[in-house]
Amino acid sequence: MRKPVAAALMAACLLAACTVATKPASGDPPGDATTSLQAMFDGLTPGATLKLDPKTYQHSGVVTITVPNVHIEGNGATLEATNDLTSSVQIRADGVSVSNLNLTAPIGGPRYSANEQHKLYVHGDGVRLSGITITGSAAAGVFLDGANNFVLDRVTVRDSRADGIHMTMGSSNGQVNNPLTERTGDDGVAVVSYGPQFGSSAGPCSNIVINSPVINGTTYGQGITVRGGNNITYNNIRVSDTSGAGVFLSSEGAPFFTQSTKNVIVAGGSVNNANVTPGNVMGAVAIYGEYPGFATTDVTLSDLTITNTPPNAERNIAVWVKDGGEVNRITLRNIAVRQQTNVPVIYSDAPRETYTTTGITLNGAPFPVA
Repeated sequence: MRKPVAAALMAACLLAACTVATKPASGDPPGDATTSLQAMFDGLTPGATLKLDPKTYQHSGVVTITVPNVHIEGNGATLEATNDLTSSVQIRADGVSVSNLNLTAPIGGPRYSANEQHKLYVHGDGVRLSGITITGSAAAGVFLDGANNFVLDRVTVRDSRADGIHMTMGSSNGQVNNPLTERTGDDGVAVVSYGPQFGSSAGPCSNIVINSPVINGTTYGQGITVRGGNNITYNNIRVSDTSGAGVFLSSEGAPFFTQSTKNVIVAGGSVNNANVTPGNVMGAVAIYGEYPGFATTDVTLSDLTITNTPPNAERNIAVWVKDGGEVNRITLRNIAVRQQTNVPVIYSDAPRETYTTTGITLNGAPFPVA
């Protein structure tokens, strides 16, 4: 049975062209809007729009959207989490859209990983996010868990303790447009397909296009990544100041045990000052095969500019196999390397026939690749 507050909100929706105005609910302690927010979300009916007041709503608990086909118009409001362990805003319904909303959590502290700790958790089909700004997260900024047919437009994540935007558990048929991440605790934008040894029974992430991502710094991890997945495309990347590689494409072994990476395109853009952390030797662009029985294949990187790779990275581009892993049909085309130091342009221990190179330049001059 629905609560009286929820029923009242449903009636208001029907009387006001399916637009629900925000109103407080009883049961919240002073300064905490968890109960009010949950009542408003629960009071929606399919097709309704909830327009928040342009203010800050503090929530100490997880708040969840479970009604399908609703629109949350944030109207510039901020949902401020006050408790790391239950700091998530969750979408667990199909056809939900959210726009013009700020989400915040404490900056700094231990890194967490449970669903209740990702700032914005998505498990549903046809979800649309637009104009979302996340500042602080106990875990990932946006965590897509088996989401399908999704669109993310202009999502910004700053100062998360894990990845900025993390797509996993078979998330597919999605588009991410103009994401911005800054100072993420791990990868900026990541597609990750865990395998059975990690405990996942989900298929690979597939058919995802990421357009014009901007990655401004990672305190750990890489810039843009595919760690298992099929038919993944990154267009017009701008990656800088990453702890590890600016671009990382791999099939990984322990401890993550990811699936194969296949049919990946990275087309256009720049990687600047990547792999800045000493002792973490990866290179600005790293294409790895690290898991026996799985492979990184049919990968094309083209029309990229790589600048200012620090000496501790030890290479600009790495094509690398280890621990019985495999890479094959890797294409490197029209890549301009610009640097003042003597970092090798390409370093590989993979068989030469596994990758091809055309149009590679160093400081404007053609670079012959043996």
